[in-house]
Amino acid sequence: MKGIIINFHIAYTKEVLVKVQGITDKKKGARLIGKKAIWKDEKIEHVGYVTGVHGTSGTMKVKFKKPLPATCLAKPIEIKD
Repeated sequence: MKGIIINFHIAYTKEVLVKVQGITDKKKGARLIGKKAIWKDEKIEHVGYVTGVHGTSGTMKVKFKKPLPATCLAKPIEIKD
């Protein structure tokens, strides 16, 4: 599944908010909790996991081990099934 990083979650640069295509409500988003998320930088592949749903519109919280750079905002991310 493809998504877009829309913002950092409360200024924690290790956790970002992601809007995933096709996920429109909280129930559909809850099925993705625990799935692997991959954001590819020019040289490095950052791997994180979906940790929860943010709000009722299906926005996902994705947590990474290392902080992401600010250039990740509005960039595509892939959620593995």
